[in-house]
Amino acid sequence: MLSYRNRRSDCPEYERAPMTSKNQTTSAFSPSFRQPLTLLIPCWRRLLLGLLMMLITVVIQLSIPRAIAYFIDHAVRVDDRDWLSWAGWLMVAVLVVHAGATAMRLYLFESAGATMVTALRQRLYQRLLGQSISFYDQHRIGDLSNRLSADVEQLKDTLTMGFAIALRAALTCVGGAVLLLLLSPALSLLMLVIVPLSFYAARFTGKKLRGKSRDVQQQLADCNQLAQESFANIRLIHAFNQQRSAQQRYRQATDDAKQSAIASSRLLASYQGVTTFIQYLVLLVTLWFGGQLVLAQQLSIGELTSFILYAAMVAMSATGVSWFWGEWMKAMGATERVFQLLAQAPAQPLAAPADDQHTPATPISGDIRFHNVSFCYPSRPEVAALTQLNLHIKAGERVALVGASGAGKSTIASLLLGFYQPASGQIYFDDIDAATMPLAQRRQQLAIVEQEPSLFSGTVMDNLRFAVAASDRMSVSDEEIIAAAKRANAHEFIQRLPAGYDTHLGDRGLQLSGGQKQRIAIARAILRDARILILDEATSALDESNENQIQQALNELMAGRTTIIISHRAATIAQAERVVHLRAGQVVPAT
Repeated sequence: MLSYRNRRSDCPEYERAPMTSKNQTTSAFSPSFRQPLTLLIPCWRRLLLGLLMMLITVVIQLSIPRAIAYFIDHAVRVDDRDWLSWAGWLMVAVLVVHAGATAMRLYLFESAGATMVTALRQRLYQRLLGQSISFYDQHRIGDLSNRLSADVEQLKDTLTMGFAIALRAALTCVGGAVLLLLLSPALSLLMLVIVPLSFYAARFTGKKLRGKSRDVQQQLADCNQLAQESFANIRLIHAFNQQRSAQQRYRQATDDAKQSAIASSRLLASYQGVTTFIQYLVLLVTLWFGGQLVLAQQLSIGELTSFILYAAMVAMSATGVSWFWGEWMKAMGATERVFQLLAQAPAQPLAAPADDQHTPATPISGDIRFHNVSFCYPSRPEVAALTQLNLHIKAGERVALVGASGAGKSTIASLLLGFYQPASGQIYFDDIDAATMPLAQRRQQLAIVEQEPSLFSGTVMDNLRFAVAASDRMSVSDEEIIAAAKRANAHEFIQRLPAGYDTHLGDRGLQLSGGQKQRIAIARAILRDARILILDEATSALDESNENQIQQALNELMAGRTTIIISHRAATIAQAERVVHLRAGQVVPAT
């Protein structure tokens, strides 16, 4: 006697994606200092040239105080004033070179940043597409979108312009310190005491900023998620007069983000205040001791002026390096999950890149067999969705799966499509174990029409071409697409759209009615011409007149194909040759 209790037998614990709250980090994963720098490798030529331009500007910048010192000490001692004009024109030429090198430096680093962030977004997007459906079951779409946008952008700003500014500051700081020692070793000793204070302040502040920045980014992701949910369900919000409630939730989320941002700004402002005090303290101490040396005739006025300028350069450069450390800590706090996602291996790598899905798949007739298949959803491992399921569907057979919600009907479809892997047991296509089939080629054999058709914001033609592998889309003629639309009884309403097949459907196809979306999905399945067809409540959004029209098209589509019908409508179930009753993830024996 069969038992239909939900149970965990044959459903081991899945490797679950990390779940976080807004006050927790994603995981113990933390990118090292070197790891983000590897993102710069593809742009190394552009960055190297930018560094050369930077070196030119630093050399010119370090030479200016010496030139000023020479001018002050010698301007009143010469009778020939022509050298003033000569020196003036020389300085103009030097400034032109400095301006040109600065412009080139900014362009090279900014363009390298744009190249890096584009490559990173593409790499991250590809990695996200390769994750299993269970990954998306446990991650919020708003969080993932935030990783692709705000976090990547902040990393770009820090790694390119921020890193360039810090390196320029470091070179200036080292060069200035060397020149200070050459000018006056006695005064230079004061710098060894004061400047390290700036680095200590930066290190202390950076640790605090990292955690606060992570909190800010998480709360911004919460705001993004909340806004996306509201816009996606805008009709429901209006229908239930929940605009004020939605506004209050968003205001609360943004207020929380604001408080975290203000706390971060308060810390940063305190740090800036301390470093500014250190800079002016350096200037004040240098003037006092330098004045004593001038009175003792151990320094000239020009040399003292030069020393003060170099001291200011060293202090400001030390502050720049310290600032970069704080920004780097903020970037690390904001982008830890970017690197965590990049380190996440694909759930099941495709046998070939997505664009190579046109590679001929192993031909199958459409025979399907479930052998002792058990499955639990990763987000609910304590509940068995399927338990020791045995089901055989012959090639070309039309089988209707019926049962109450949660009986396992849609789970069977998800397993066939490879969205999840069985916890135990095997699925066979023509006696070929599905686990041994490349996922891309396996899905080539399947077409699905869902209860809630998924449409994109492109044109009608784009949405229909989506049924075909990317490399083959341009080889599918418009006539073939129109023929598929006609068979789905979609051609007439498409023709009535403002631009026909070139009409943009808007976000998720909001311009279309439910029945129209369903017919687009059916036309897409017709165009795919797969051996196995899954109809998941395919006629649920149609009225009786539309259902009759679509049913005729579906009958033609189902001919000669293995068809799995999931439906509660008697008219649709009647098209099946066999009805399989499911209860609690098991097949109910025929009585």
